[in-house]
Amino acid sequence: MKKTILNLGKALNKAEQKEILGGMFKEFDPCPCSATYTNHEINSRGQVCSYLAKGSISGGPFLGGRCLGLVQGGLCCLEH
Repeated sequence: MKKTILNLGKALNKAEQKEILGGMFKEFDPCPCSATYTNHEINSRGQVCSYLAKGSISGGPFLGGRCLGLVQGGLCCLEH
């Protein structure tokens, strides 16, 4: 028990996080692809677009944040 308490401040790796959460939750992604977006300029990479970040409406950590990406197959997605 003492060893467990002493390790409370230790950073957990992804495998340990999944073990604690049961693997039920995915990492938070504030910018998944979106079908609701605003078109911007066209540049050498393609049609630039933007959309509200996930959590920006409900007061999440990205309040007022926008995701910037490229139109791909009718969706606005981050360029990776």
